[in-house]
Amino acid sequence: MIRFVVFSAAVSLAGPTLAQDQQAGIAASTDTEGTFQALIDACDDVDALMLRARIRLQIPRTSEEAGAEAQTMLDEAFAQCGGGDIDGAKTKLEEALAVAEAGVDEVFATEAAASADTAAAEETPAATEDQDKPWWRFW
Repeated sequence: MIRFVVFSAAVSLAGPTLAQDQQAGIAASTDTEGTFQALIDACDDVDALMLRARIRLQIPRTSEEAGAEAQTMLDEAFAQCGGGDIDGAKTKLEEALAVAEAGVDEVFATEAAASADTAAAEETPAATEDQDKPWWRFW
């Protein structure tokens, strides 16, 4: 019992330290309203913001190369939008979305091909005569 209390106390004291190491509580995560307001101030076009959201949803699922390229294009597009070129920014955001979606297709196609190869490598049991009999004849 004493070991449990000592262990619990150690974990509770180490918790804040671990959070600081992980940079938990940085300004972007604690002040989401302010962060989003700064983004809207830079570019308040609703279509651009929706495209940004769609890209941000795809980035974790895509390949590393496609994710990095899409993120770079996203940053460039919002710089364009902040400069007043909204149509150019939307075009770049649509391209970034296409890159991210292509990366997702690439990742999942590779995983699907690998699982199909694994399934094909496993032998399927040969059909027996018992499988052709109606279910009531097994009794």
